[in-house]
Amino acid sequence: MVITLVPKNLTKEGSIFQYFSPAQECNVCNLKNVCHNLTPGSYYKITKFRQKEHKCFIHEGDKVYTVEAEEVARSIMIPRKIAKEGARVTYRRPECDDYDCNLADICILSYMKDKSKFKVNNVLKNKCPRDFDLIEAKIE
Repeated sequence: MVITLVPKNLTKEGSIFQYFSPAQECNVCNLKNVCHNLTPGSYYKITKFRQKEHKCFIHEGDKVYTVEAEEVARSIMIPRKIAKEGARVTYRRPECDDYDCNLADICILSYMKDKSKFKVNNVLKNKCPRDFDLIEAKIE
């Protein structure tokens, strides 16, 4: 569980959002360490709304709200040979540039750096339609 700040549209318990990175304007804010204490590219689920509001000059209504959130598993495409439940693996960006592919959003990951480490929770059935030896996996 992590305490963070989110805009009004994400304050409902059960809401899921993806965190990317701080906006340039956040560099001068005193609350940046609370807003941006999340992992880029990760998905979070709001588990508790605390109703405490703070001023924010980039979000609608000029406010953000304190919530408790937990990271949720997400899907990515990984090489089949390392796709084992419980495995700790290192991400390598595929050499594919087919952004029109129906799996591009979980395969060509602009937010994940090469050599990022993660744990495979479970292996799913989706395979790469372009015959790269990749398969979908839920990771944390």
